[in-house]
Parts: sequence; C-alpha cells; structure tokens
Amino acid sequence: MDPSTVAAPEPAPPRLVWMMGLANMVYGFGYAVVLVTVPQMLAARGVPEPEIANLTALALSVALATFVLAPLLDTSINRRQWSVGLAVLSALLVFLVLTIPATSAAFAPLVAGAALSLSLYNSAIGGWLGATLPQGSKETIGVWFGVGNSGGFGIGAISQFWLLTHAPPLLGAVIVAAVTLVPLAFLLALPPPDAGRKAMRESFGNLGRDVTKLVRQAPVLRILLMFVLPCAAFTLTNFFGGVGKDFHASPGVVDIANGVGATVVGFVTAMLIKPVLKFLPAPLMYLAVGSIGAAFTLSLLAMPFTPVVYVIAVCGENAAQTIAQVAQNAIMFRSIAPGSPLASTQFGLLSTSAVVPYAYMQALDGRGYAWHGVSGAFAVDAALSLGACVLLVVPVLHWMRSGALTVALVETEITLPSE
Repeated sequence: MDPSTVAAPEPAPPRLVWMMGLANMVYGFGYAVVLVTVPQMLAARGVPEPEIANLTALALSVALATFVLAPLLDTSINRRQWSVGLAVLSALLVFLVLTIPATSAAFAPLVAGAALSLSLYNSAIGGWLGATLPQGSKETIGVWFGVGNSGGFGIGAISQFWLLTHAPPLLGAVIVAAVTLVPLAFLLALPPPDAGRKAMRESFGNLGRDVTKLVRQAPVLRILLMFVLPCAAFTLTNFFGGVGKDFHASPGVVDIANGVGATVVGFVTAMLIKPVLKFLPAPLMYLAVGSIGAAFTLSLLAMPFTPVVYVIAVCGENAAQTIAQVAQNAIMFRSIAPGSPLASTQFGLLSTSAVVPYAYMQALDGRGYAWHGVSGAFAVDAALSLGACVLLVVPVLHWMRSGALTVALVETEITLPSE
C-alpha cells in the first residue's frame, strides 16, 4: 500500500472541551438582556406590548446581519482578539442600554447593536473552536456550546431584572455588564486560534471570492436548507410567557417555569443527550426531536389547560429545543474543516440561518393563537414542524450515507505577515 494514501490519524481530543463551550455564556447572558430584561424593564414602565415586541423584532432582524459581517472575523486579527473585542463591545452596549432612558432616540439602535455584537461574538468563538478542535470533539463541544448559551441566558433571565430593581440603578447596570465579561476567563482553555496559519490579511476582493466559493458548496446549501425549514425551532418556548392566563397559571408559576424550570431542564437534557450523539448522528437526532417534539405538542391538545399542564408544556418544549440546538451545534461544528480559514464565516452563516425559523414561526404561532387560542398555536406549530421533518428525512438519509454534509476546506489566497 502506498503510504501517501493512508489517512493521518485523528488527533486525540483535547482536555477541558466542556470548559471551552462555557465561553458561550457571554452570548447567552448578554442576549438575556435583549430578550428578557429589556422587555421586563419596558413593561414595568408601562410601555405597550406591541412596542416591546417591535423592539425585540428589530434587534433580532439586525442580528441577522451577522452572516454578512462574519467574514470580517476571518481577516486582519486572530479570532481570540475578535472574541475579546466583541465581548467588551457587547458589555459596553449592555451597560448603555440599561442606563439611558427608553425614550431616547439611541435606545433602539443600542439594543439592536448589542444583539448584533453578541451574535458576532458567538460566530467568532464558534469559528475558532470549529477550526481548531479535531472532529472527535465536535459532538462534545456541540453539547457544551449549547449549555453555555442556555446556562448564561437562564442565569441572566433569573437575575438581571432583580439586580436592576434592587440595587442602585447605576450599580445594577455595572454588575450586569461586568458579569457579561466573566465567561471570557474560559477562553484560556481554548486551543491557540488560527492554528497552523497566521491571521489572514486578504484583500476584500479575495475574501469575497472565497466566501462565494464557500456558500456555493453543496454541503453548506444542504445544511442551510435543514436549518431554515421549521423542523425543530420550538418557538413555543418564547410563546409561553404571555399565555399563562390561558392555563390559569399564576404569575409566580409562569416565572418559575420559564426561568428556573427552563434553565434546569435545558442543562439536564443536554447532559442526558450527550452520550446519545455517539450512537445517533446529529442530523438524524435533529429530525427525530423535531418529529417527537411535534407529537408532544399535539398531545397537549388532549390535556386540560391547567397550571400543571402548563409546567409540563414549558419543560417539554424547552427540553426538545435544547436537543435540537445541541444537534444543530454538532452539525455546524462537524461541517467546518479543521484549520479552515473561513471557519467564523461559515459558523456565522449557518448559525444565522438557524435563527430564521424563530422569526417566521413566532409570527405563525401568533396567527394560530388568533385563530383558535392556545390550541390553534399548538396545532400550527406541530403541523409545520412535522411536515418539514417528513419532507427532509429521505434527503438527509441520502446525504449522510454519501458524506454530503461535510464541507471541504476552501482554498484561499493568504498573505502571511512577516515575522
């Protein structure tokens, strides 16, 4: 046998992969400000719900620009510097959002800017980990990257508004902004960024050419299709906060179920599903949880709408969403070729596509609610999710057999800086 045809052995998984994923707590904790704490602040000041919803929608829409800006994360400076810089910028924007009057003309742009900065941070560390970790670590980092997100978000959702209402206003904002930066300590556990190459110093012409090559790769297009379809978005998790009255649930039950309950369920589910990834490939897990989750949602229609059922629904939907996000992370990390110079670009593109169903499914869930209350929302959400899973199951099985969900390394023209 020709020795040149023998594949290089897979590098041993590094230690502390779980700790690397916790660096994503910056993203989760910061996004809790955007999606939970700011709406709570505005509601407490008597701002109408439609205005709050419009502000949240604006922030999420601006964050979709991540896929346009993510290529910048693969140029000029290394991904550690981008990660630290974006985290500091996010913390500064969070501080400003929590201190300036909501009536200020700068308030909405600052909220949107914080969402975009946090999303870019997520892409920077996602690309960093995707390009430097061996394939054998991709499922593990997929789990802990999700734990970092959900854990940070849960801690923020539980603590931030309390801090802002019980501490002096300026001090509360300082503490929230400072805690946003605490998970940066986990960056010390990450492998050196851009291993095997210097920071890219391409012309924007070359960068545009290379991004075009990446986006045209069939595996990228297939993963984009999987993510933009509503297979496993489980956007009902963002719906339950406003429908507690339909289940006769008290405000206390609503807060505990969506705060502590959702956080604990998310962590436990991620830990339980981690060993399953060794036997069930992430794409199949993604479709399986979408189908089973849709069946769970439909089963709720047969139950009386009581506080107990409310808690069951919140916990079940959050557990399903956690599994779906873990599977998405594993698919994204698996698709990034080791040493890829466009890793953050790719991660930003794919992670942004995964957010798309959150926008339109929330609108469709709302239409279902207007049509037939909670039952209508459940029926619409489950029917669309199940239909998308059925549509994709045969193509996904074919793609997995042929290895068609793995992206090749994109050849780039890189000018190395002189030593």
